[in-house]
Order: sequence, then structure tokens, then C-alpha cells
Amino acid sequence: MLKRFNSATPLPLLAVIGLLLYFGVIVVSPFFRDTERTDQAPTNVPEVSKQQAAAAATDFVRGRFKLSPEPQTNVLYQAYTAISGYLQKEHLYDEYTKRYGDQYPLEFYEVEINDKPNETTYYVAVNYKTLQIFGWARNKSPVAKSDTVSSAETDLVRLAERAIRDMGYAPEQFILSSEKGKERNGALVYVSKTEQIGEAKLELRLDVSGGQIASFKPAFPAPDSFISWQQAQDERSALMTRISMAVSLMMTFAALIVIIRYRKEVRFGRGTVLSMLFLAIYLTNNFNMLPAFRTMHGSGPSEPEAAIYLVIMNIFITLMAGSTYLSFLAGRQLWLNRGWNAWPVWRDPRFGSETRTAMVRGYLICLFILGVQQVMLFIASEAFDVWAISEPTDSIYNMRVPGFFPLMAWAAAISEEAVYRLLGIALVLRLTRSRVLAVLLPSVIWAMSHTQYPIYPVYTRLIEVTVLGLVFGWAFLRYGFLTAMFAHAAMDSILMGLSLMYTGEPLQIALGTLYLLVPAAVGWIIAWLHGRFNRRPPALSLPGAPPLPEANPDSGRLTPIKFGPPASHRFPEA
Repeated sequence: MLKRFNSATPLPLLAVIGLLLYFGVIVVSPFFRDTERTDQAPTNVPEVSKQQAAAAATDFVRGRFKLSPEPQTNVLYQAYTAISGYLQKEHLYDEYTKRYGDQYPLEFYEVEINDKPNETTYYVAVNYKTLQIFGWARNKSPVAKSDTVSSAETDLVRLAERAIRDMGYAPEQFILSSEKGKERNGALVYVSKTEQIGEAKLELRLDVSGGQIASFKPAFPAPDSFISWQQAQDERSALMTRISMAVSLMMTFAALIVIIRYRKEVRFGRGTVLSMLFLAIYLTNNFNMLPAFRTMHGSGPSEPEAAIYLVIMNIFITLMAGSTYLSFLAGRQLWLNRGWNAWPVWRDPRFGSETRTAMVRGYLICLFILGVQQVMLFIASEAFDVWAISEPTDSIYNMRVPGFFPLMAWAAAISEEAVYRLLGIALVLRLTRSRVLAVLLPSVIWAMSHTQYPIYPVYTRLIEVTVLGLVFGWAFLRYGFLTAMFAHAAMDSILMGLSLMYTGEPLQIALGTLYLLVPAAVGWIIAWLHGRFNRRPPALSLPGAPPLPEANPDSGRLTPIKFGPPASHRFPEA
């Protein structure tokens, strides 16, 4: 028996439904949300430039310490993620913003000042709306000669109280915590007598090194109960990510076995261009993310740690590119063996027209997916109390060139659709002979790899991405790999383009708008190039492989067809 995956579903209708859902949620959400609470931290847009922040931090350090004439500066976007999460979980974010947002911002610029002649590194916290300096840290190389301290200042408490006054606080409004002072060697922690939100009290943390104050950091530390809860959530996320990576590795080995078994039929040039494109985009993104890697620094210069992390990431991404290539080869061969050309290639006579059609279908499906996702996020926020935090390691404010970021839409679309749809569905279908499981299981494994994003509780991300995976799986089985890839690329291009537009900068707004149309341009350009330069005559069959069959709905038998994507994709019953 044969089941056809072809024409009947009106994709324009699905797109309209998606748009209605998307904008409908935007319209109705204010009526459901309590105006006194915020479930998710808003995106705070910096109001001062990084150059202004670097100048303010340099002036601050120069006024207190010896600083060489031209120190090196790097400006990083940072955030206090733990307390931000606690405030959202307890619905205290709005209250905190009103009471403490200006003096103790949850998101800020951290200016790294490397004074190489004096072998000293400074980290200065700058409010990226007001340029106020509210915290700092000083790290002197162990081999560097320490500054002298007068005998009258050798008492640590006196040093701490003087530093507290210098930063605009009154020491008598704080209590020196002997218990918390033991948390870190050489640290003094002063707890406010009056300032508190929820269970979090204002603390002034001062590190002492060589008889001097080495850092001053005001903060509202999240309660231990919340930290334990968040750690448990992160452990679940890490476990799901490890499971996803393990299964994906098993799928790569399975792909290798398929390739070896059908090595005489596999065309090893297939997937090379897309795999190399994935690798090029991702490696470019890694270099673009160097400032983000620097946010995970220790107390000294951040360059060495960031360089090591970059090398590790590049090695990992190169291995991912190899896995993607194997997925292209094996996935395509498995579908050819089932009598379906799921992925037309350049030499196919209808490749250009199929690509253009796939692009149009991809956009229509993308609009539907965006609407479904918007509804799921609304339900998650209102019914399941889901919230997200700003993560410096993923922020566009920590990119060298933010305008490159939306290119990652293509890296994700190429790799994930190749691994979890082209290959994953074929493998599970061969093992289980169930279409439902063939779409569901790869979607779950794919979703597990997305739970590391800072969205809590983490299980909601698993459900959300699994549902999106089911839609992509349906699109793949019904219309083929190119449609699924364009739908994925269009969705991510729109979301990433909007993230650029939300910065409010004219250049980023223009680039973000442009990226909304990039998948359309890619589809039309490929179709034009194919029509102009593909002069090969149609091939009757794939060299080294049996002719592709097409489902004949009248006879119920498979009949050979010319090589190339049929007018409507058909998929044989398992």
C-alpha cells in the first residue's frame, strides 16, 4: 500500500493561520498578564556606546591606581543571571527595576583594561544607561611588584570601609558578615541593614590581596534555595544535551555503515557544498563570538582562556561538519533505496524550479511555525510560569560584527535538517516501520540539544522544540529536504533578524530587515543560476544506482521514472 505526501494541504491557509496566531497573541497577551509582574526579563537596550563606557572606566581607574598612558580596553556585555532568574521566578523583576535598576543594574558593560607595562588587569562595571561606575576588580600579576601600603592602612576593616565610602556608601548602614566572610579567602562581605528584595539582601563584597582592596562588587545574591533549584534544572538540561549528543553520534556511525554498505551507489560529491557552507558560516561565527568567550574569564586577562575555547569550539564544529556530510550521503541513499528522491541536486533538470518552489513553501510553513511557537510561548508563560534570562555568552552585544549573526540561520538549517530529518527519519523508519515514531524520535533528540538555552523550567523548551520538530518532519516528508531546509532557514532568519532590529541602531535595523528576505533571494538566485548554467541533458538514472520509482496511485505499483524530483513527492508505505 502506498501513502502519498503531496498536494492537498493549502500552505497559504496555514501561513494565514500562523500570522493570525502570531499577531493575535501580541494583541491579547496584555489582557492576560498582570501589570504588576513580569514573567520574562525585557531586553534592555544600551543607551551609551562601548567607546563611552571604555573612556569612563579608564578615567575611573586612572584616578585611583597607576595606569600606563595607553592601556588596552575591551568592552563586554555582562549580566547577573542568577538574581535575574530569582526575581523573575518570584515575580519581583518589576519591583527590582523600579527600586534598584539604576544603581544596581542586572545588565551592564564590563570594561576589561589590560595594563601590560604594570602587569595588571582591571574589570570595571559600568551602567550602560548612565555611565555610572558601580563595581570594579583589580588583578595584579603574581610576579609584579605590589604597590606599597602605609602602616596606617594595613587594617583590613579600615581599608574596606574607606573603599566603601569612596564608592558612595555609608559603612554604618552595613554589617560585616563573619560567616559569609569565610566563603572566600581574603574576602569581606558587608550586608545591608535596610536594602532587601524578597530573600535577597544587598551585599558589598570586597576582595583583599597583598594588604589592599582588590575588588568592590555590590550585588543582591540569589537565595541558596533558588541556586539549588537552578542547578538542578541545569543538570537536567546537561543530561538531555549529553543524551542528544550521544544519540547523534550513534546516528553518525549508522550513517557511516550505510555509506560503506552502499559505497558503489553513493555519490560522494553530494552534500559537499552544503557541508562546507555550514563549516564556513560556523567558523566565522566562532571568531565573531570571541568577545562572548571572553565573558567567561577568571581574574586575569581574558585573551588566553578565550583563545583556548575558540580552538576547542572550532575542532568541535569541524567534526559536526563531517557528521553533516555523512548525514547527507547516507540519508539521501536511504531514501533513494525506498524509491523517493527526497533531495534533488544541481544536475537534476528541475533542480532550479524545485529550489524556487521549496523557498516559497518554506516561507509559508515558516509563518505557520512562528504562529504556533508564539502560542506555545504564551501558554508556557501564563500557565507554566516560564521565564528566560539574558545570557552574555549568547548576546549579540558580545559579537564583533552583530550583522553576521543571522547567517547562523543557514548553519542550523543545513546541519539540523540533514541530521534529524534527512537521515534521522530514514533511520528510525527503517528500525521501527512507523511514520509517527520516525518523525517523533528525531524531533525529541533534536529538542534535547536545545534545552541548554537559559529558559526555565527546562522541560518546557523540550516540549516546544519537539512540536516544532514535528512540523519540520511533516514538511520534509510531504515536500522534501529543500522545503524543510528553507522553512528552517526562513524561521531563524526572521527571529535573528528581529533580534538585530530590537537593538534600535539604524544600521542593525536595516540589516535585520534585509535578513528577513535573504532566504527568498537565495531561492531565486539559485533558480536563476541553474537555469543559466546547467546545460547537462536530463539523466535517466543515477549512475551506479537503480532507477528511481514513482508511486502510481492507480496501479499501486512502483514504476521507473527519469532521475530528478517528481512533480509531487510520494513516499511509500513502510
